[in-house]
Amino acid sequence: MKPTKFLTLLMPTVIAWSFVYVAVRLITLNGGSIPVATNTVLVTLPAIAVLELVFAWPVLRYSRELKKFVAGDVRPKRVDPFYATKVLALAKATSIAGALFLGAAIALVLMQLGAPVVPDSILLNFIALLESVALIAVALHIERACKIREPGDSKPQGTETGRSQTGSTESSPA
Repeated sequence: MKPTKFLTLLMPTVIAWSFVYVAVRLITLNGGSIPVATNTVLVTLPAIAVLELVFAWPVLRYSRELKKFVAGDVRPKRVDPFYATKVLALAKATSIAGALFLGAAIALVLMQLGAPVVPDSILLNFIALLESVALIAVALHIERACKIREPGDSKPQGTETGRSQTGSTESSPA
């Protein structure tokens, strides 16, 4: 699996922001009020982050112990590769879901800031925004921990363009 790029997270954020902004704008033009993040959302987002950290604990521990092994410590017990793959897929999905929640929270906060009178409920939407950022950060941290290199392989041998890290080109026998 390729690492999550910035654009991979920016696109769902912008899409969610656009959709929620238009939907809330239509609601308010028809006499409705701006939605507020419920207590369920405010509890669920950090709970997802904590559960994901619990699921990823063996991978995080292995990653930390592998760094100690490079320094001359005892080789750590390997993590089941299928388990690590599942944790990686969960982290990637969680980062994208967190980006969707972030876009929705940004739209709600901006709509409330643009209102003639800023309600007290803006705090709940702002907390949801911060929790979405924390969810993305946890997911990206776990994703980076799943990227395991063998000790001594600090530099990749070559890249897709045929150049090594030092800049020299690889010769092909022709």
